[in-house]
Amino acid sequence: MAGMAEKWEELSGKSNWDGLVHPLAVDLRKYIIQYGELAQATYDTFITERASKYAGASRYSNENFFTKVGLDPNKYGVTKFFYATASIPLPDAFITRSFSREAWSKESNFMGYVAVATDEGKVSLGRRDIVVAWRGTKQALEWVNDLQFLLVPAPNVFGNGGLLPLFQPLVHHGFYNIYTSESARSQFNQTSVRDQVMEEVKRLVEEYKDEEVSITVTGHSLGASLATLNAVDIAFNGINKTSEGKEFPVTAFVFASPKVGDINFLNKFSKLKHLHILRIHNLLDIVPKYPPIGYFDVGQEIMIDTTKSPYVKPPGEIVSWHLLEPYLHGVAGTQGLGLLAGFKLEVNRDISLVNKEWDILKNEYCVPAFWWTEKHKGMVQQENGSWLLMDRDEYEF
Repeated sequence: MAGMAEKWEELSGKSNWDGLVHPLAVDLRKYIIQYGELAQATYDTFITERASKYAGASRYSNENFFTKVGLDPNKYGVTKFFYATASIPLPDAFITRSFSREAWSKESNFMGYVAVATDEGKVSLGRRDIVVAWRGTKQALEWVNDLQFLLVPAPNVFGNGGLLPLFQPLVHHGFYNIYTSESARSQFNQTSVRDQVMEEVKRLVEEYKDEEVSITVTGHSLGASLATLNAVDIAFNGINKTSEGKEFPVTAFVFASPKVGDINFLNKFSKLKHLHILRIHNLLDIVPKYPPIGYFDVGQEIMIDTTKSPYVKPPGEIVSWHLLEPYLHGVAGTQGLGLLAGFKLEVNRDISLVNKEWDILKNEYCVPAFWWTEKHKGMVQQENGSWLLMDRDEYEF
């Protein structure tokens, strides 16, 4: 990335990626993959084991986060984890039965993190980059939110007054619920995930106001929708402006993103000159086509086709077309669309990563399926020979 430091503005969409998409430039491929890996980290650290009292939390602490997920710990540092809550009221009895033991939180889940470039990272990136990374769907109630596809107003983002109903931006009900819900029953969601993120980004913008700064938002699937909503929110409400009025650019790299809003949402986005969104869409993935009626895509799109890859089992399946690691494989190698288009890895990225969460690679590559897991699922042998579930770094939430 050091060689691309001087190109960061173009790679972040200053010219709407003109001349970089068709064909897909190698530098842009690397740039997209970098942010995709930051989004993938939200999955890699999420504790899904229902037996764990920390189910739904981040396995790794802020300090160990990038080292433990296999990313460069010298480029970015995590400054804040943020948490979301279900927007659907549930009786205490149901929530308690969802866990096998007393949980760290019955209401909230780790939803992502805010990170900022270190001094060393600033040199290689060409500026002080603030990153907001959003997690995709992991919990059952998040699937319920995903399916709440009615269009609703978004007063927390766009305010309440001044617009006739005909021109009021409308957004996906479920995504907006996750983004704005609070819970008095959870110490982690006394404020919404929106407010947690906005407060931290605003703080960092002010802390680094005398430097060259960018704000980059990223996510996959549900996380891509939340990243889109968040990026629009940041730019529309001037969270990217310092107290002295200096305005920093906002870019979103979103993978497998469902549509977020209606034509008025698109119109609002189009008027935000310091905001750029790049959507990456795998050809056979159905999620970016959802919801099909009443919604409009925002930003620029890059289409990839993982079925062209000689490394994966043909033709694949719904899950393999949608997961983030195969998406990053597609970004690394897609050479266009159509019958005559080939596949060549322009970015030397280990193909083993494709099998991290599913069985996708051809058997001849001898890479186990579903290989990303904590050793012994977090069970650690004690000095007396007994075994205990110790599946999380010791850190304060």
